[in-house]
Amino acid sequence: MSAKTVWTIMMDNCLPEHGPHNRHFWFAKHLKDQGYNPVVFVASRERGSAIQMIEDDAPFKVDDSYGFPFVYIRIKDYGESMKKRILAILEFHKRLNKYADTFAEMYGKPDVILGSNGYPLSPWLANRLARKYHAASICEVCDLWPLSLEVYGVIGRGGAIAKAMYVLERKNYEDADAIVFSMEGGSRYIADHGWDVAHGGKIDLSKVHHINNGVDLESCDANLARRGAGAPEIASDGATVVYAGSMQKINNVEYLVDAAACLRDEPIQFIFYGDGEDATFLRKKVSEEGLTNVSLPGAIDKRDIPAALRGATLLLMYSLPEDEIAKYGMSQNKLFDYLASGRPVLSNLPSDFSVINRYDCGIEESFSGPEDFARRIAQMLSDEDSLKRWGENSRSTAELYSFVSHTNHLIEIIEDITKEEQ
Repeated sequence: MSAKTVWTIMMDNCLPEHGPHNRHFWFAKHLKDQGYNPVVFVASRERGSAIQMIEDDAPFKVDDSYGFPFVYIRIKDYGESMKKRILAILEFHKRLNKYADTFAEMYGKPDVILGSNGYPLSPWLANRLARKYHAASICEVCDLWPLSLEVYGVIGRGGAIAKAMYVLERKNYEDADAIVFSMEGGSRYIADHGWDVAHGGKIDLSKVHHINNGVDLESCDANLARRGAGAPEIASDGATVVYAGSMQKINNVEYLVDAAACLRDEPIQFIFYGDGEDATFLRKKVSEEGLTNVSLPGAIDKRDIPAALRGATLLLMYSLPEDEIAKYGMSQNKLFDYLASGRPVLSNLPSDFSVINRYDCGIEESFSGPEDFARRIAQMLSDEDSLKRWGENSRSTAELYSFVSHTNHLIEIIEDITKEEQ
């Protein structure tokens, strides 16, 4: 039996050294290690780094230096323009569809096509191409479109755009041979919409699977060994509390700054790594309030993150609490980098599917405000025995969410949906 060819369509995936959106890079690497032939299709303009990977007018560019084809599909730079971004999304999928036969000749027809819903058109195209090449298809759900757009006010609730997106979402699920949610409550989400067979819909929940976001421990540990056990900003004495992630509205890092302000007289150093639309405002706030216990060094090299996290005493996660989304489970990339560091985690996003609480890696609960959050920080830092236990549990939990383990689960799904053709 020849090795199966697996195509992955994920517009915003990028190389590990360029940003956090590399789930499908690691899937491909570990699929290749186990004898499969992965091909990954991504946009030439990397979202995480804004790097344009195709400098000329070529429609695509192949990077095979990682042992498998990492295919950049050319799109125009879209900057911060939402209109241009939408046009870029359309351009990516149109161009990939146009050159699909070329790629089939170059790498062989796919046996499986995974379309990740970074944008809803990717699962749609995956299903379409799967029918064309008589392949199996996987619809991967890493974001709840359009629910998240409604919750955060990007589109109106119940409007024409939302209705059209829900129709496309349901159709993507129905047409796929398997559905993989990165959040644990995927089956609940489908049932709540009445799309499953039990509620009169067409979706058999037996084809719904869960593969969380994760971490590549080998890469993480290699970067830690190369960079050392602590970032330059980490103090040698006292407690250090770290947040590493985007400075966007949804992450509400201002809340963390306000919590730090409540502890300004304590021997605690707060370091908030990252960049984004709120970064300038936050630096101004820290300066105006004279918060000498807070530093914002900006974004750091992805390879430096393990050292920055390992040097911390406590790691923070915070997002605007949206129960409509959180009830289906959260799967933030940063959590798994946190766990790999072997450090305890404090989060404000409790759910029925909390990894932190399930494996006792710290505390995940709701808070009434920054003062309450600050109180919990102080309590955790004062409990040395628990800090040690939480940290040890974090590292052992990271093993459960390694991309080696996740890829093995993906292989089980691939083999199941292709077994009739064997």
